[in-house]
Amino acid sequence: MFKDDPNNFRVEGSLVLNRASGNGIKLGDITNKNYKFGWADITSNIEVRGVQATDPSWAQIGSGPFYAYKFGVGDYVWMTYHVPHDFLPKAPIHFHTHWLTDGTDTNPLKWEFVYTYATGFDQAAFDPTGTTVTVEQAASGTAYQHMVRETDAIPIGIGEPDGLIHVRVGRITNGATDNTDDVFMLTADIHYQTTGIKGTRNRIPGFYDE
Repeated sequence: MFKDDPNNFRVEGSLVLNRASGNGIKLGDITNKNYKFGWADITSNIEVRGVQATDPSWAQIGSGPFYAYKFGVGDYVWMTYHVPHDFLPKAPIHFHTHWLTDGTDTNPLKWEFVYTYATGFDQAAFDPTGTTVTVEQAASGTAYQHMVRETDAIPIGIGEPDGLIHVRVGRITNGATDNTDDVFMLTADIHYQTTGIKGTRNRIPGFYDE
């Protein structure tokens, strides 16, 4: 390892870390020793059931070339997230939507996530009833503004990679005056803490073993 300047190190060859679960690269202030694991996103494709009353419509955004799913109250879609190999074991997750409206109504949107999670490789079963969390955010009042709001931390208890999180994502009433503009959701992601390592030692359980 070579110190190139006061703020950077250069490594020639491989950087070897202990293989144990939860070890990785932390970010933070060296002076204050305030280190923590960084964050990343798990993404997924949007799936609709097809010709159902609760499907969002595929609609044009404004008058340009772009289309997306337009959500009325009671519309929902399905998304499945694969737990990556750099997931920090037992760390919480945060669901979040990326959405916009086509007008100036500032009334809030409320998004609902009903999720079920199971570790892979015949180690656990999905709960078919699921767990529900919600998040609410006021529209900005600017048409086509990119809005993002994440849920509170969800202690889902993920212990290793290759599990799946299956989610129903929907728009529900805020319980007061719902936004009357056309509402488009572009995607919904999961924020998770990463160890900064893009791979585990093995492909299957016993991920961290010799």
